Amino acid sequence: MFETILIALGAFSVNVSISVAQLFLALLIVFSAVKLYKTKDFTVLNDWPAKFFILMAASQLTSAFAGINPSVSLSAVTSTWTYLYLFACMILFDGKNLNRVLAAFFAGSILNAFSGIYDVTITGMERAIGYYTHALTYGNAAAVVFIAALGLSFFVKFKDLKLRYLIYAAAVLSLIALIFSGSRGPILSTLLTVFLLSIYLYRLKAVAVISVLVVGFALFTASSPDFRKKLMTDRERQVGTTSASSVGTRIVLWKAAVKAISERPVFGFGSGTFKEYVDKNVTELVLSKAHAHNSYLHYAYSNGLLGLALLTGFIVSLFRYTIRRSKEYPPAKAAIFVLLVFLLEGLTENNFGDSEVVMLTMLLLAVLTARVGQNKNL
Repeated sequence: MFETILIALGAFSVNVSISVAQLFLALLIVFSAVKLYKTKDFTVLNDWPAKFFILMAASQLTSAFAGINPSVSLSAVTSTWTYLYLFACMILFDGKNLNRVLAAFFAGSILNAFSGIYDVTITGMERAIGYYTHALTYGNAAAVVFIAALGLSFFVKFKDLKLRYLIYAAAVLSLIALIFSGSRGPILSTLLTVFLLSIYLYRLKAVAVISVLVVGFALFTASSPDFRKKLMTDRERQVGTTSASSVGTRIVLWKAAVKAISERPVFGFGSGTFKEYVDKNVTELVLSKAHAHNSYLHYAYSNGLLGLALLTGFIVSLFRYTIRRSKEYPPAKAAIFVLLVFLLEGLTENNFGDSEVVMLTMLLLAVLTARVGQNKNL
């Protein structure tokens, strides 16, 4: 029971405070280690997602020592521990108190959504950030929450009406928050995920559903000059002729990452060194240099093609596990699309290295794919 309370508190905190979320993660790791010691049940650790994650951690350490700045890389590698939300919750959570954990999660997400909406409508901020550090982080998290709420609304008919309405409210408010974030990558990832979800649910009827969404989005954009201005910023900055734009910056950094990977293809340059490489090798003016704005290229830059292969193995094995669970546990069907939108976001942002988004997503995946136990309220 106490473990469930910890997970519920973690589920709430991943939406509102990274520091508190990390505190609960540390506690969950301790409790999961104690449970493993007592039960000697290593089922989670013997499954392929955990095996690939352990290999990824080893690869990151190797790349850190073999990279261009080991002290910086070793410090940066520590952020990987946020992925342990996935395995700690897998070990501790049996699904019996799913309603309580989801209620805490979506209550936190609603609070965060209101905070972001307040940013734009009351304080006059150009882009919503809520309780997070950046509008892109906020947009990536809002997209994950929206897809989770949408998926659960379709796949699980909760007997608890309060929870059902809480999920509906979270879906609506997180979608508004996503739009207010002005983050095009997460918005496009969400649209594509909704399209794939519609195909899964409705087959040919999905075309009509997506058409309604596209028309609705177009009408909203046309009726909102401020939002249209945010979406058209790159056009106004003459994308294609300058790197000083969101898209232009990404193109320059993607090219730089590909060039860097070709220079050190096996172990890469080590985590936390991308800005150092860009400073030395990129002459174009760019808006940011911290990472490659593509999770896959950035991971390959940091850990080489060997690391990228292990990351691919982790993703594939996690997909297979989630699909396998979806045949027995309805909430896992929503988890498939949560994982999908998270991976799509990685095409335009380094969300794999964003602790706030990682903790939120990994906790959700673990909770929605609980291994044992039955919830009579489903």
